[in-house]
Amino acid sequence: MGIADAILTALEYTGSGLGHCTINQVVNCQTVISSGHTSIAGIPFWVAGVIWFPLLLILGLVLSKGGTWRLRGEILLPVLMIGNLFTVYLWYLELGVIGAICPYCVSLYIINYALTALVIFDLIS
Repeated sequence: MGIADAILTALEYTGSGLGHCTINQVVNCQTVISSGHTSIAGIPFWVAGVIWFPLLLILGLVLSKGGTWRLRGEILLPVLMIGNLFTVYLWYLELGVIGAICPYCVSLYIINYALTALVIFDLIS
């Protein structure tokens, strides 16, 4: 889901999307996209999603080849937490600086949170 959503987000940000990302003044991808707060060092944030979710998939596949479930979780959890910390910054930009929310972006955050929750649940069970 993360890969598909990241691609959909990338298409929206590059102008090739479906155009269904604007709901009102607050839930509005176009406001976020045109804000000037969508990159770091010239690298657009959508690129992070297009790299992040395939990276998680590859990491998960590599870890599934050996080791215990606990070890996999102990490796995946810190990686996922890096993504969660990044989303805190992105939430700050959207809510505190831009004043608009990109629903495609928020769905990516939620997918990362859900993956984190699954790993935590696996570690404690």
